[in-house]
Amino acid sequence: MNIIKNAGTQYSTESEKRTIIIINSLAFLTSMLVFILGGVFYLLVHSLLILLPLLLEGIGMLGVIVLNGLGKKDSANFSMFAIHYVAAGYWTILLGNAIPIEVVIVFLLIFLICGSFLVYKRHKARIGLLLAIALLLVATQLNTFFGFIKPIDIHPTSAYIMRLCTTGGMLTFILFVIFEFIKEITRLMDDLSKSNKVLSTNAAFLRETFHELKTPLNSIYGIAQLLDMVRKENKQAPLMQEISADLKNLSGAAQLSREIVNNVLDLKRIEAGKFFEIRMGTVHLRNCIEQCMAMNQYTGALQNVSIVLNYQLPQQFIESDEIVLIKIINNLTSNAVKFSPAGGQVVISVYREGSHIYFRVKNEGEIAPERQEKLFLPYESERNHITSGTGIGLHLTQQLVTLLEGRIRVINEDHHTIFEFFIPYRSAHPETTAEKKFEIRKDEFEGMKVLIVDDNQMNRYVIEKFVTKGGATALLCSNGQEAMEAVLAEKPDIIITDSQMPVMNGREFLLQLRAIPAFSDTPFIVISGDAFNKYSNESEELLKAGANAFFNKPFSFEDLYTEMIKHLPSKSIKA
Repeated sequence: MNIIKNAGTQYSTESEKRTIIIINSLAFLTSMLVFILGGVFYLLVHSLLILLPLLLEGIGMLGVIVLNGLGKKDSANFSMFAIHYVAAGYWTILLGNAIPIEVVIVFLLIFLICGSFLVYKRHKARIGLLLAIALLLVATQLNTFFGFIKPIDIHPTSAYIMRLCTTGGMLTFILFVIFEFIKEITRLMDDLSKSNKVLSTNAAFLRETFHELKTPLNSIYGIAQLLDMVRKENKQAPLMQEISADLKNLSGAAQLSREIVNNVLDLKRIEAGKFFEIRMGTVHLRNCIEQCMAMNQYTGALQNVSIVLNYQLPQQFIESDEIVLIKIINNLTSNAVKFSPAGGQVVISVYREGSHIYFRVKNEGEIAPERQEKLFLPYESERNHITSGTGIGLHLTQQLVTLLEGRIRVINEDHHTIFEFFIPYRSAHPETTAEKKFEIRKDEFEGMKVLIVDDNQMNRYVIEKFVTKGGATALLCSNGQEAMEAVLAEKPDIIITDSQMPVMNGREFLLQLRAIPAFSDTPFIVISGDAFNKYSNESEELLKAGANAFFNKPFSFEDLYTEMIKHLPSKSIKA
């Protein structure tokens, strides 16, 4: 029996083996039932119209097994359903009342339809079988009503026995298919369970890996910002002039690393079904693009690639989502710089056509047409002799462009590659926004106590350096329990804390603090290194629990400064 069941499985993949085994088992079962029931039918009605078709059907089913044994699984599948299809129609018409029409309908609907779904994965094949079965049902019903083809005469007793036999045979087929369906569902559930375990393990691994990655990256980004602030304060100093380019490159590299990590996490947000909510506001478009150019100057300098802006809009301000727009332009610029040849040039063009703004990012080199179709798929990446991509940036970019009601495409033109996208043009007035120049004065936070809580010493150091530049006194703690003791003893004016810490985490610290009336209004800023909080509810839960602001690592000092100004008592800050 195993030889019959496994005939042809040596030519197939693991997933195809199940289908072949089902077809072989079904063909063998059919042939045995046909020969047994056929013998009974022939004894009851001595007619070649019964004997010859039964022999053909039984031999045909054995032929299905032979076809599978020869490695012709598609022909075997087709033959299986074709023989059953023709046989169902033939016996229904020939035997008339000897075959209950209700049983035939159930047989066609359950056996043939469910059987076809077990065997065929392509939608076209399934639809074709459904249409064929529908036509067969209509044809048999029409023949029963109009009597185009007359059934053979059968004695009532013989007809009764034949009804019992056909009903039993068809129920056997139906039970076989249902049993196989149950086995398939059980297998799929087992596979799903295993997949969920793998996904849970991967999620835990990613969470830990990115948490560990974001902690040092936060320090690098923070130190880069501190050095850039020193550079701006001492522009004329000879040493600053000498290392100015290096400091800019360090800042750009840190920002670019931050964007790469955030791209991965943003993609995870897409997969989790939780993505950006578009927040429209006034955007200084030229500044927005120049910010992206600055972020990519570091990579460009490594490859001697220049970045040029061709800004053709008379307006400087538009209405859009600045965060999303920066992500799009930065991803396209980064991609163009990475895949430009040494000494090449990346040109960013911006112009308006009708009711849309068009952005074009052009670099030298062409992409093969067959690769163009896959560029926006996740984890599809180009490579060159210098670098390779993660395959995340372009897929994410397409999602972001769609969120802004736009479209994106890639073009080969004169040995250049152009990524072009457009979004609706919405005008905005410059007076609705004020250009902010981030600068912290030495005495801005004089007399203020800032409690900094983080289990990572370098992170504490970076924030301490920032707040003390404004004249504040920094109090340092490594966990929430130490912080509670410091709060009671020192009564800080503002608290900046990490979220994930040993002994007592940021959430527990916040809840204990807010339970004390004297500290119910103390400004409380949370900075989290959890890689997955962007699509979890951590930020929402902490804000509801009483936090005044929430940042993800690595964070910007400009954003932290804005929140400190917003929540610190104005009378304590010198004008």
